[in-house]
Amino acid sequence: MTSIAALFPGPVVVEASTLLPDAELFADECAFVQAAVPKRRAEFASARVLARKALAALGAPLVSLVPAPDRSPVWPLGYTGSISHCSDYCAVVVARSRDIRSLGLDVEDKRELDPAMQDLVLTRAERQWLESQLPVLRPVLPILIFSAKEAYYKCQYPITGGFLDFQDVELAIEWASGTFEARVLKTGWPAAVARLSGRFVVDPDRVGCGVALMPD
Repeated sequence: MTSIAALFPGPVVVEASTLLPDAELFADECAFVQAAVPKRRAEFASARVLARKALAALGAPLVSLVPAPDRSPVWPLGYTGSISHCSDYCAVVVARSRDIRSLGLDVEDKRELDPAMQDLVLTRAERQWLESQLPVLRPVLPILIFSAKEAYYKCQYPITGGFLDFQDVELAIEWASGTFEARVLKTGWPAAVARLSGRFVVDPDRVGCGVALMPD
């Protein structure tokens, strides 16, 4: 899809590909997904192969990338990143922690979000905003909101370790500039990540969103 690196304000390395086989996994990575279905193994393998390639471009060591117990990515010391996949596509973005504190990337197949998912994802204010947009844009906006909230969540989680529902986050989207702001509605959320800006891109096949938390 259109350059994923453009979704982030700082220096990042991006690797993306159709799904790859699991031949290049470390033994402990293979063990982590040995019971998974083939598509899940391909998603997992693709993310690890691409992540190692991206990290190598930054000078990081070649290491196993087994997820944490909560299944979140674990990055080598001094690096941060984010992983996303959809249908037959995987993308990884990484950066040095000195340049970017945390990253959130989400890529989705471009599609209309079904009504049940819209009820789950959209706040009342977002629904009202959606109804005020041009009819030609309305079919893609719910999946864009979904993707932006996923990207925001991935960015904030390494900082807070906290869980959020879709209804806990509300977006303000600027279609013309390809930007959005995510604001947490839940009280008491850490100020550093309670309001973060992001960028999005929509191409004929996919929707991509990125959020970055810069160092203090």
